[in-house]
Amino acid sequence: MQNIKKVAIIGTGVIGAGWIIRCLAHNKIVYAFDKDIKLKKNLLSEIKRTWPFVKKLFNKKKLNLNNFHFFTSIEQTLKDADFIQECATENYYLKTKLISTIGKYAKSNSIIASSSSGLLPTRIYSKCKNPERGIIGHPFNPVYLLPAIEIVPGKRTSKKNLNLAKKFYKSISMNPIMVKNELPGYLSDRLQEALWREGLHIINEGYATTEELDRAIEDGPGLRWSLMGTFLTFHLAGGKMGMKHMLEQFGPALKLPWTKLKAPKLSKKLSSRLISGTAKQAKGKSVAIISNIRDKYLVDIQKLRKKYEKKLR
Repeated sequence: MQNIKKVAIIGTGVIGAGWIIRCLAHNKIVYAFDKDIKLKKNLLSEIKRTWPFVKKLFNKKKLNLNNFHFFTSIEQTLKDADFIQECATENYYLKTKLISTIGKYAKSNSIIASSSSGLLPTRIYSKCKNPERGIIGHPFNPVYLLPAIEIVPGKRTSKKNLNLAKKFYKSISMNPIMVKNELPGYLSDRLQEALWREGLHIINEGYATTEELDRAIEDGPGLRWSLMGTFLTFHLAGGKMGMKHMLEQFGPALKLPWTKLKAPKLSKKLSSRLISGTAKQAKGKSVAIISNIRDKYLVDIQKLRKKYEKKLR
């Protein structure tokens, strides 16, 4: 178990496919499960589409598809796996039931990770055999390129298994964020949700379009965030005195009515603005074409960022 080689991916949707691609790129033996054998064709097509980007980011010469195995039997998928990544729909009942099944058929010491974006691990592992090996391993789309992974423990998760999970994710070129205790939404999604809710209010009240709000991030804070995030950025905003002066200068603004964190009602009017706005932004390009543009950008920006990260960290 010290060098995890055999990985089972349960579910082959967008997130599951991302895990499969990333693991294959790092020479893991991958056992993929889904109910419909027809999904294997879609999965192979996505592996082919993404490989040029994965190859460039991780400096790989070739893809070994002999390490890829697709099953429609969950028992067969799990029998040899040392690490299991569950990628089912975000639903407590569904995940609790599925993870109970996984715990039944998995090896007793295999680690089980859920790709959940915000559910509490204690609850979804409540009916799992050996729940001390259960964690949240929350990735970010596209999983095959982005390095962040939030590792969230449940109340019964052992430190040993947290450390093993951390080591595994590092072995596939990810940068683990160890969340101290479980909380709904974890870290990043809580931050993203706040931005999303505020954006919905602005659009709902007619102050801006989806494109204008995206540009407000793309050409402003987004460029800074990709290198140093919110807090170090604000530290610089304080000049020579750093965060201390920043809080003295801008702290009073926290009392001003600049935000509305309670979400607005997702009315037909608001939904229409979101759908038509993003359709206009796409300018007729398919999701696949836009994904290719995004993936090339993410590879280039990460390679560029490495040159500057070393100076900060």
